[in-house]
Amino acid sequence: MEKINKKKVAIFILLVITIIATTRAIITINWNKKEQTVETISKEKENQQTTKPKEEDLKEEKNSKKKINFLEKVTQPVYKKGEKEIKIPILIYHNFRTPIPYKEDIYQLFSSQEKFDENVKTLLDAGYTFITLEDLYQYDKGKLGLPEKVIIITIDDGQIGCYTDAFPVLKKYQIPATIFIVNKLVGTEDYFNWEQAKEMYDTGLVKIHSHGYHHSEYSSVGKEKLITDYTKSHQEIEKQMGEKIQKIMAYPAGKSSKDTIRWLKEIGFNIQVQTKYGTINKSKNLDLTQLGRIRGERATGKQILNAIM
Repeated sequence: MEKINKKKVAIFILLVITIIATTRAIITINWNKKEQTVETISKEKENQQTTKPKEEDLKEEKNSKKKINFLEKVTQPVYKKGEKEIKIPILIYHNFRTPIPYKEDIYQLFSSQEKFDENVKTLLDAGYTFITLEDLYQYDKGKLGLPEKVIIITIDDGQIGCYTDAFPVLKKYQIPATIFIVNKLVGTEDYFNWEQAKEMYDTGLVKIHSHGYHHSEYSSVGKEKLITDYTKSHQEIEKQMGEKIQKIMAYPAGKSSKDTIRWLKEIGFNIQVQTKYGTINKSKNLDLTQLGRIRGERATGKQILNAIM
């Protein structure tokens, strides 16, 4: 009987020792796991803090905000070049001021925010899709289809009214416009500065292109001066906007010649916007170096519709 009791005691002690050992092992394992988890989290946090995004990644992310597909929400049928005859009117504006300074505006180059808003709304209500000159280039190359009713807004010179009056309308309706700037006038009296240009450009709604380094009559300056000025103008725009930009230009006062068109085309300006007031560009005989425009400054939306239909 005494031997049996001793045996039971020994078994009990052995059992207790086993339980204690197992418990300690489990605690040790869990503790080690916890330490490893804490260490891993710490390293991950450290990596997140010390690893900076690559400059090109940041640039790509920033630029991706600028790329808006203005044809993305089009519900009408679209047609590639040659599939259907399409009219491609381009509107031209110059300056905006509210109210319009009628007495000093002898050439009728001013519009107001209210009139511009009315123009845009009327065209949108009539089913028009606003596109860019870059879109037109892709269409001409057969890479993009367009609906029947498209229209392009261009603004010459880069005066401050573009920023104060026209830009809010573009944002309101989320439509694009191209502003042709004169580099030497940027930031001078009555003209927007580079910071304002960049602000508009970064929304993806405003394209900034060259109207010449000076507001000169480039049809008579000679090849060297023409190429130098437009190259310098384009390069400065790219530098200020922070990325490569397609070469698109407009002639001051619409003054061009066969030579200027050929010389600028040789250095990559495949889109050259003329004045040619009253011209409606058509897909059948589209010439991107001879783009004419319709005046919008003083016109009502209805008058614009009558002119382009």
